[in-house]
Amino acid sequence: MPATKINPGQDVGVTVEEPLIEQPRGLRAPGTARMIGGSLIGALCAYLFQVVGGRTLGTHAFAPIAILWTVFFIGATVSLIPLEQFVTREVGRGRRVLIADRSVVAVVTVGTGLLLAGFVYFTRDGLFDGQSIFAVQAFLLTVLYGFMQVGKGVLAGHRRFATYGSVLLLEGLFRLAAAVGFLAISPTAVSLGWAMVAAPLGIFLISPWRLDRETVAGVVPTPARGFLSSYAVGASASQLLLAGAPLGVAALGGGETLRSIMFQTFTLYRAPLTLIYNLQGRVLSLLVRHGNGDAIKHLARRLLIVGAVLVGAAAIVGFGVGPRVVELLYGAEFRPVALVAALAAAGVIAAAVTQVLSQALVAAGSTGELAGAWIGGLLVGLATMLALPGTPDFRVAAGFVAGEVAALAIASWRTVRRS
Repeated sequence: MPATKINPGQDVGVTVEEPLIEQPRGLRAPGTARMIGGSLIGALCAYLFQVVGGRTLGTHAFAPIAILWTVFFIGATVSLIPLEQFVTREVGRGRRVLIADRSVVAVVTVGTGLLLAGFVYFTRDGLFDGQSIFAVQAFLLTVLYGFMQVGKGVLAGHRRFATYGSVLLLEGLFRLAAAVGFLAISPTAVSLGWAMVAAPLGIFLISPWRLDRETVAGVVPTPARGFLSSYAVGASASQLLLAGAPLGVAALGGGETLRSIMFQTFTLYRAPLTLIYNLQGRVLSLLVRHGNGDAIKHLARRLLIVGAVLVGAAAIVGFGVGPRVVELLYGAEFRPVALVAALAAAGVIAAAVTQVLSQALVAAGSTGELAGAWIGGLLVGLATMLALPGTPDFRVAAGFVAGEVAALAIASWRTVRRS
């Protein structure tokens, strides 16, 4: 017979039935390896999608997909990933989020879809070859990903990490398979847009929302509006830094070819950060249950040391082999200059370290502190981009790395102070 015990981090007075045999905890918990594996394979499929699309269409015809991907990535990271983390945090605390907060989920998902569709529609002549169908794709893409992100939050909150990995795997496979099939029928950017829409459909094969349970007695709900609004403000600043390179180049007068080069370069180099976005629910679940002030201070100090070393190493590797890697994958017409490649690589590593560190603030519900760090980084990045002379790609890349380093410094200080 199982014995009754209180889990660490659980609300006082709430007991659950749990076997006496201890299961591995922390990052060694069951399913973590499959979660990482699914994320790696899904990321590989995403890059193969870029390779297939870029080589089939070329820099000019691929430009609408570069902008659509960028716009969606910004929109999803600003609203849908915070929504997933809210669900993860609340489900991990013992709340039935899909019933209690269903209106919040609907407003965030549909509202984001309408905003992105509106942007695509009103910029269709300049950025999307005058085709309104991309606005429809942007809306469907956002709503379907809303289902997927909420489902991932439920899985992470319930510690179903193996199933979470399956979701990431299906996402990548669905997108790549649809791209190959649709391009064989019609080799156009619109075909690639529909392949992007197909990516999140795998979530309906898993239906993770069936795991939603009754709220555990004594758990106080986190105010969704304050949590999400602060997180969205910070994520907006973060993504303008991270994913706005093609838009920044366009604003500084760069043409379609340069936009495609910057898109492919930043998308390729974003691999570490993309993996962290997929796996941060694992870190958040751990911190919600077992985080404490001393452990978080120790984590912050170690991340700063490791991050500084990795940022320097990324700059060296990016300068030395970065352009050749981009050329090998996407073709010579997508090759960036070496300095831009070095700056992009260094900035992405700084952003990745900041994102891991930010989970401590999210676990504590201090999304306002996180927003301040990203806003500070964005201001530094914009000032750098506007102040420096040079070509649009260099100015955007220099502003990016300056902003990411500034955000890391502010987030580290606030995390240590908060803990």
